[in-house]
Amino acid sequence: MLLFGAHASSAQPVAFVNVNVIPMDRERVDVPWAAQTVVVRGDRIVAIGATTDTAVPDEATIIDGTGRYLLPGLVDGHVHLLGFGPGPRENFADGPVYLANGITTVVNMGGPSSPRRATELEWKRRVEAGALAGPTIYTAGAFVNEPRVRTPDDVERDIRSQARDGYDFIKFHELDDTTTGLSLASYRKMIDTARDIGIPIVGHAPNNLGVDVMLEARQPLAHLGNLSNIYFLPLAAHRGYLLVTATAFFLLIAAAALSGAPPHSRWIALATFVAFVCLSLFLPGGPLFESVALRMIVTVLTLLVAVGSVASVIFAVKIWREPRSPAPARMRASLASIASVALAVVLTTFWTPVAWRSSARGIDALATRIHDAGISVQSTLVVYEAIGGVNRLYRLPAFNMKVARALHRAGVPLVAGTDARGIPQLAPGTPLHRELQLLHESGLSPHEVLRAATVAPAIFLRKDHEFGTVSVGKRADLLLVERNPLQDLSTLKTPLGVMVRGRWLTRERLQQMRAAVLK
Repeated sequence: MLLFGAHASSAQPVAFVNVNVIPMDRERVDVPWAAQTVVVRGDRIVAIGATTDTAVPDEATIIDGTGRYLLPGLVDGHVHLLGFGPGPRENFADGPVYLANGITTVVNMGGPSSPRRATELEWKRRVEAGALAGPTIYTAGAFVNEPRVRTPDDVERDIRSQARDGYDFIKFHELDDTTTGLSLASYRKMIDTARDIGIPIVGHAPNNLGVDVMLEARQPLAHLGNLSNIYFLPLAAHRGYLLVTATAFFLLIAAAALSGAPPHSRWIALATFVAFVCLSLFLPGGPLFESVALRMIVTVLTLLVAVGSVASVIFAVKIWREPRSPAPARMRASLASIASVALAVVLTTFWTPVAWRSSARGIDALATRIHDAGISVQSTLVVYEAIGGVNRLYRLPAFNMKVARALHRAGVPLVAGTDARGIPQLAPGTPLHRELQLLHESGLSPHEVLRAATVAPAIFLRKDHEFGTVSVGKRADLLLVERNPLQDLSTLKTPLGVMVRGRWLTRERLQQMRAAVLK
C-alpha cells in the first residue's frame, strides 16, 4: 500500500501559482523571483515562469503561493539511520519527522558491517516507490576502516562490492576498533578505486597518515571538527613527540629535584611547564583559543628553553672534563642536558608550530590548501555544541565556527549535516535548523546557508542534475514557507507544506504523520 496515495508517475499535476521562488540555481541570488508559477507533473518540475505567462493544466491541483516562498527541499548531508538515540526506527519511522522539518533528502553515512546494513537499501527502495513516507535516501554501506579491511586488495574488493550492492557512496571511518589505521598503500587504493568506478567517497580524517596525505588524495571530509585531529592538534600522527615530551620533562624534573642539580635545569623545567599551560589555554577547545599574546609567550619560552639547553650541554661538558667531579654529578648533568635538548627540539619543531596553526593566519592557510585541493567539508557544527553543552570552558564549538568562517571565505564548499543519530544527543530533523543557524553565525549569508543544505550535498553526491534547485527537469522536492528565508532562516522550521518526489503534503498532514510516529 502506498502511503502517499497514487504513485508519483500517475498523479495529477500540481501548480504553485503566484509564488516567490528561490531557485538556488545560481551562486548568488539574494532576491526571490516574484509572481511565478511552478508546475509539477509526476515527480518532476515541468514548467517555471511568470504567472501571467505560464499555462496551468486544467486538471492540476492549485496551491496558492501569494505572499509565500518556494525553495528546494532541505538536505541533511550527514545522518545515521540506524544509529543512536531514542524513538522507534523500524520501517524508517524517522521519515515523517524529517519531512515535517522540510528535509526531503538525507545522506546516510552507513555504519559497522552487519546484516542490518541491507535494511537501509531496502528503505531506500521503498521510499522511492512510495511505500514508506520519508525523504529520499542516499546511503553508504559499511565503514571502510581498519581492522575490517587491511590490505589494498581488501579495500578494493570491499569498495567494488559496495558499489555492486547499490550503495551511493563510500564512507571512510577510522574509528570503532581502529588500531593502526589504514596503511598509506591501502588508503591510496581506497581513493583510487572509488575514482576508478566513479563512486563518491567521504570520510573522517586519516589521522595516522597526516593532513598532507588527505589533501593530496583530495578526500572530502565528513566532519569539520576532524581538522583539529589531523592539523590543529595532530597527536595521532605524532605519538613520538608525545612520548619524547613526557619522558624528557619528567627526566628534567627528576634531575632538577636532586641535590646539586645543574643550575639551568629548574628554570628550563619551569619555562617548559608554563609553555604547556599556555598551550592548553589556546589549542582547539581551550578557553583562550584566539589569544595571540599566549602564542607569543610560548614562542619566547621555546627560545629560552633552546638557549637553556645549550647552556646545559656546556655545563655537562664542563662537569665531565673536571677529573674530580663525582659520578652522581656527572649523571645529573648528563640527564639534565639530554632532557633539555630533547624538550628544546620538540618545542621548536612540533609544539610551537602547532600552536600557530590554530591562529587566524594558520586557519586561513589551511583553508586555502583545502580549497586548492578541491574538496568539500561537511560542517556538523551542531555535534560539538551537543557534546559540549553549556560548559563555558569548552570552546571547541566556537573554534569550529571560526574555522567554518575561514573555509567559507576561501571558497571551500560546505555541506550542512548534523550526524543525527550518530551520537545519542542528536535526534532526527530539528538539529538541521540549528546547524543552519550556526553556519549563519559563522559568517555565511542566508543564501549561502541554503546552498549548503541544497546545492552542495547534491554536487557532492554527483546528483545535482537530479535535485538541489528549483529547475525544470529536477526532482520535485520543494518547500513552501510563509516568510522569506533569505531574511529569516527560522521560517524553515515550520513549513506550510512539503513536496517530496512530486507528492504534496500540507502542514496538517505532516503534523499528523509526525504525531503518529512520536506518540
